[in-house]
Amino acid sequence: MTFGSLDFLIQRCEEHLDKTGMRSTEIESYFVQYLLVRIWAEYETRIATLVHRRCSRSRDKHLRSFAQGQAKIVAKNFKVSDIAGILGRFGEDYKLAFHTQVMSDTRHVAWSNIYTNRMAVAHGVGAQMSFGDLKKDYQESRSLFDALAVALNLKAREMRGLK
Repeated sequence: MTFGSLDFLIQRCEEHLDKTGMRSTEIESYFVQYLLVRIWAEYETRIATLVHRRCSRSRDKHLRSFAQGQAKIVAKNFKVSDIAGILGRFGEDYKLAFHTQVMSDTRHVAWSNIYTNRMAVAHGVGAQMSFGDLKKDYQESRSLFDALAVALNLKAREMRGLK
């Protein structure tokens, strides 16, 4: 899954760092912290959107309204285990499908690195990653959304506008 605006921001920051020779400086650290916050915000929105789209299948408007409201709440649960738990509310098969895909490689580690460093920024400690680390973890962690879409059994029409 792609995130055009994030990809653009990362590219612009990297170009600036390279053009000005600011790698391994305080400026790089500021860019990393800013990007962690932006990545977190986009990821929260995308989680809510995917859950929302899956919940929109119901024809019961009250059930759909309830489920869509919950989609925003569940997006605040950012750890891989939290997302698996949310999927478990749909059914154990959803949880297992997601868990099997995500834990079979290192994308869950990349996701956790972004989560942990974003929390450190939020609590005033600062990120413990370089721009290169952020870029690598961002690229790898995005595939977690593909696993989420598969686990939610989203159809092609439900994925429109997200790739």
